[in-house]
Amino acid sequence: MKYIFLFLLICLGQNCFPVYAQTKKAAPIGKLFIIGGGNRSPELMQKLVASAAFTPKDYVVVLPMSGSEPDTSFFYFKEDFKNICSNTIVNFTFTKQKVSDKNWLDSLKNARLIFITGGNQQRFMSIVLHTPVYDAIHAAYTNGSTIAGTSAGAAVMCEQMITGKELTNTAYNLMFKKAHKKILILSSGWGYLTMR
Repeated sequence: MKYIFLFLLICLGQNCFPVYAQTKKAAPIGKLFIIGGGNRSPELMQKLVASAAFTPKDYVVVLPMSGSEPDTSFFYFKEDFKNICSNTIVNFTFTKQKVSDKNWLDSLKNARLIFITGGNQQRFMSIVLHTPVYDAIHAAYTNGSTIAGTSAGAAVMCEQMITGKELTNTAYNLMFKKAHKKILILSSGWGYLTMR
């Protein structure tokens, strides 16, 4: 018995178990820029650009799938952004049929800034959850990209996202009458922010 104990001590002292170190995931080096909603002031947009730390060849991917009119959501973001930054801005309106588009996915992984517009967070997640788009955004974040969003784009950042629906008040309302755990309906979000 004492020989087994001695063997374990020698092994532990000489790091005989390197597998753990090899499989341990690296911490993400990206940033989150979460905007609650409402207007995007020039000052706010300047802070977003500073957070992304663009080089001249970097670009922005806008994901406007939360909006009922994605092209309009993209247009207004571009108008706000182009006055602050000269980097390229592209619109990737993914659909269920387009979530495996290799060119778009490669571009998404390498974007310096990914911006998710406002609208309906459930609409957005119904398109991207458990798809290559979801994986590409996580890969971009892990590699140093800034992930930003406003309103619905902010809600999706959580592990458990608020859907905007209430258990006790079934009529849609822009505002919760009360916000507490027993009335909120939650569903899966990105998981960047955890509720612990």
